Amino acid sequence: MQNHRISYIFLAIIILVLSPLNLLSGQDDNLVLLSDSLIITQNSDLNEQLTKTNNDSTTNNYIPLSQFFYADNPRYTISGNPVLEETEIRPMRTIAFGTGFAGILVAQHIFQLRTLWDTLGPFKFAEDIKQDLWADKAGHFFDSYIASYFIREMLIECGFSNDASAIWGSVMGWSYLNYIEILDGFGKNWGFSPSDFYANTAGALYFIGQHYFPFLQNFTPKFTYIPANLHGELQRAPHSVFIDDYSSHTTWISVNIHNLLPESMKKYWLSWLQLSFGYAARNLMAYDVYSQAGNTKIIEKYKPVTEIKKYEVWGSPRFIVALDYDLVKFFPNKGTFWNWLAQTLNYYKLPSPAVEFSYRKPRYYLVYPF
Repeated sequence: MQNHRISYIFLAIIILVLSPLNLLSGQDDNLVLLSDSLIITQNSDLNEQLTKTNNDSTTNNYIPLSQFFYADNPRYTISGNPVLEETEIRPMRTIAFGTGFAGILVAQHIFQLRTLWDTLGPFKFAEDIKQDLWADKAGHFFDSYIASYFIREMLIECGFSNDASAIWGSVMGWSYLNYIEILDGFGKNWGFSPSDFYANTAGALYFIGQHYFPFLQNFTPKFTYIPANLHGELQRAPHSVFIDDYSSHTTWISVNIHNLLPESMKKYWLSWLQLSFGYAARNLMAYDVYSQAGNTKIIEKYKPVTEIKKYEVWGSPRFIVALDYDLVKFFPNKGTFWNWLAQTLNYYKLPSPAVEFSYRKPRYYLVYPF
């Protein structure tokens, strides 16, 4: 259902609000600050040891920098600390993140009980696989993936190991998305959607799959939200907030072409230039809602611009091929938190040259979707 998009918004808020607390009050006795290949620490003996053994994980409990990568990019943590080989829970950070995480989730739960879940009833299934012409399913995949990412980043700061943070990040991301789905099952106007559950599961599995099969890191899920009315399309009817305006959403898979090329060919392709493949469903209109209400005005407004009219939701499916940017390479080494922020913003697809395919002729854009 549409309320899942709230998930990673709240997780991002947790990270941004609690990061200063993590950096200021959650430091370990031997704090290690990491910037690319430079290691700085408050303990000179530990600094010497880590520098000497940076490529030998057997002599300390940190993952060597040479092994902490995403595709061909160095990975960054919120605080800049290296990632542990074995879990060592850091109490102050765990309390800070755990309290903030629990508090915001409870606040979100209360908010949704008063709005989206204001009327509850017996649990029921409601398969909506045709709803929004699959745009919501792509959104569920991305939501589960990005929720797993944010939770993993928090677990790393709490002292979870590289493997444990990836595993529990995906498990908790999956659990959170499906907790919302289960509560949808009790909503009077909602229902538990099996296809939403499958999409949530696929997103979490892809996240953990990237950890154990690094080749998958060359294919990164991304998301774009730009109000459809700003680029000549119609927003979803009905919609209340941007979360459920699927006409304005585009979900992408960004391909790291440079890293996939053989060494002899890499010089011919810019390292920060990627290629993205996207899907969107524009001009969405809940035909069943407006036809039952006898609202012919809305139906007539959307009728000329929608190519698919055989489901309960009308719309215009679009497939897009676009150039893309790797922000980690584009803005390299800007400082501890800013490196992590660039890494995180890399999951948002920025406007770029593109070609869009639909039932009409291909359309070419200098800055998609404008």
